[in-house]
Amino acid sequence: MSGDRFQGFAFDAAALAEPGDLDLERRREILFTEARLDALTHYEILGIPWNSGPEAARAAYVERVKVFHPDRYPGKALGSYRARMERVFRRLTEARDTLVDPARRTAYARETAPALEATRLAARELEEGRRAQERRARVNRQNPLLARAVRVTELMRHGREAMAAGLFQQAATDFGLAASLDPEQAEAGPLAVEARRRAVTSRVAEILERAATEEAQGNWARALAAYRSALEIDPGSLHAALLASAAAVQAGDPAAACALGRDAVRIEPRSGRAHEALGTALEAAGQRADARRELERALELDPRLEGARERLRRMRWRFLG
Repeated sequence: MSGDRFQGFAFDAAALAEPGDLDLERRREILFTEARLDALTHYEILGIPWNSGPEAARAAYVERVKVFHPDRYPGKALGSYRARMERVFRRLTEARDTLVDPARRTAYARETAPALEATRLAARELEEGRRAQERRARVNRQNPLLARAVRVTELMRHGREAMAAGLFQQAATDFGLAASLDPEQAEAGPLAVEARRRAVTSRVAEILERAATEEAQGNWARALAAYRSALEIDPGSLHAALLASAAAVQAGDPAAACALGRDAVRIEPRSGRAHEALGTALEAAGQRADARRELERALELDPRLEGARERLRRMRWRFLG
């Protein structure tokens, strides 16, 4: 081996001088290769050009093993070089195994490609992808049934991606189209329903958050308008109806508060909170008898409603007074 390969490399003087039967040049080769194991590619450790084929990898492996397998030195005192050669041998085996396996070799060649080759590979893959897309398009034009199946598959994939990204309205559209194209697609319909439900829930949550901000600033009229928008999107939202009724009371609109309280009772007749909201609104409207009846009903349904209990107590004191 030419000493030029080792130019600039600092050898371990103690390792070079340790007792043993290996000549100096072989020691230098082992020390030099072991020190660079982590930096060398599979091609470099085998001493072959980038993207060499499986046969070249096998042949290079056989030649390198002659240098780096301890069993090639029977009867010789190897000292620390035995462990060094074993490390290099394991690395050679890893390189050989990767480069003779078609799938692993292709992936590794892409990972280690020089800049120019990487550009060429990327361009080639783009061109192959374009041609494959054109072939699929030709086949689809010739076979409407296949085209529809492909379209349904794409819509289902896009819908699932949209769901994962929180784009529920887009997902609902994709699943709905898939269901209309293929009524036998078992998942499309239920997924469209679920996506629409999540879209409504998400939109309502956004509006309720905005309404809460308006409440915190004392803008009760704006908060009420936001709660009403939420109810337009989801007329079955008990939470929105309760908040809207309370906001109407604070905004000084008892008629709206009563209407929204009745909406809450309609949505969930056995909700103590709904009856409490209606009772509070009726009291604000001056309809004390009806208010008392609703608050009593609220406590029948949910005895834990301390607000309703306290409101009834105050109403009784006013009556007695």
